Amino acid sequence: MTSIYYQIIMLDMTEELNVERYKSLSKNLYQFMVKHGYTSNPPPKVILNNSEQESDVLCYTGYFDPNRDAIVLFTRGRLVKDVLRTLAHELIHYKQRVDGVIDKSGYTSDKITEDKNLTRLEAEAYLKGNFAFREWTETLQKRLGK
Repeated sequence: MTSIYYQIIMLDMTEELNVERYKSLSKNLYQFMVKHGYTSNPPPKVILNNSEQESDVLCYTGYFDPNRDAIVLFTRGRLVKDVLRTLAHELIHYKQRVDGVIDKSGYTSDKITEDKNLTRLEAEAYLKGNFAFREWTETLQKRLGK
């Protein structure tokens, strides 16, 4: 299996980013999702971005860029578990792109209130991404005897 390519954007050096922990856990999550049919091979590029952004309900947590087959995950001020849950969601969008459901041009809008196709894509990503993430965490718990 091809390894995930990581790009690290350290725009804010005031918060330490445990890159190795993210790499290890995200690789494990990705492999689990491939094995169970939730996402596709080869893996997308994963960009960890710890830049400071507004810390409220309107901030981005991550996104999939179909033009670059890249997932951007914002890490600043977030729990590792929350960032990985975002990764699971975005890996579903990656599979949608690989399967031809999303083309390279992306979406007609980034608002589900304006694009019914996006509503369907997001519903699938929320449902399958959260299921995959929950299955993965339960598998880890069993392995660790918790």
